[in-house]
Order: sequence, then structure tokens, then C-alpha cells
Amino acid sequence: MNQRTLILAGIAAVLTVIVILRYTVWSEGGDTRLVVPSAPPVTPVAIREESGDFLPAFSAFPAISDRPLFRPDRRPQPNVVIETPVQTPAPAQEGEPEFIVIGTVTGPNGGVASIRSENETVRAYVGDTVEGWRIDTITGSGIEVSRNGDRFRLSIGEPE
Repeated sequence: MNQRTLILAGIAAVLTVIVILRYTVWSEGGDTRLVVPSAPPVTPVAIREESGDFLPAFSAFPAISDRPLFRPDRRPQPNVVIETPVQTPAPAQEGEPEFIVIGTVTGPNGGVASIRSENETVRAYVGDTVEGWRIDTITGSGIEVSRNGDRFRLSIGEPE
């Protein structure tokens, strides 16, 4: 222990002894006795007994029952659902895939590929579609994609 720690421990010990002596033992004229603080006397409070209902009937409060909050016709309007037609994807373009495989992770339950597509990185699984290309296989060294009968194998880090 360094000197600063020893000084602080000594001060803490002295203060602890002072507090214990101050609140537990009191000396008057050489007579030492234990001082136990006493609580103020508790006077029992009588509880008034009542019979019957605690509150009057609801009809006794017309100012509350006439408020619009309690009217049965005050219900929220149902949500209107507007169905929009599903947009079909743009026709597939011919050529090679225009994305880069950044990395792959494979395991017993399949794999996942990290792909940079149009300046954003996406996570794709087997069966997902990226820029119109369906991912068929994910291996430790790359992925296989297909579209309209065309199949390509892309290695990790292979340029566009």
C-alpha cells in the first residue's frame, strides 16, 4: 500500500470510531450507558366503518356519463386499406452480373454472401435475388448465380 492509501484508511478508521461512540455510547459524569433512540409514541387511528357500496351508482354522475367519451357511437373509424398493384420487376438484362462478392460464410444450415451492389452492400442467402440474378449456391470461395438460363460463377473479390 502506498502512503496516501494508508493515510486515508487511518482517517476512515478514526471517523468510524467517532461515529460509533457518538451514536451508541454516551458518557455523563463518568457513567457510561448505551443510548437507544426511541420512536415517538404511535397513537392508533380509528377507522370509520361504512356499510353499503363505496360509491354511488354511475347514474348519479350525469356530468361524467353525458360526456362524449362514454357514448357508444364514439368509436374510431376503421382503417381504410388501399391495395396497390404489385409492380413487376423490369425485364432482365442480358450480360454478366454487375456486382462484386465481398465475402461468404458457409455452415451446416447454408451460407450467406456479402455483395456490393450499386454502391451498397447487401447480405444475400441462397434463393435471394440481387439485381435480377438468383443466387443458386454459396461456397467458401464464391457464389453461383443464374438468370434466364444463364449461369455464372463469381469468386470473392472478382471485379465487375
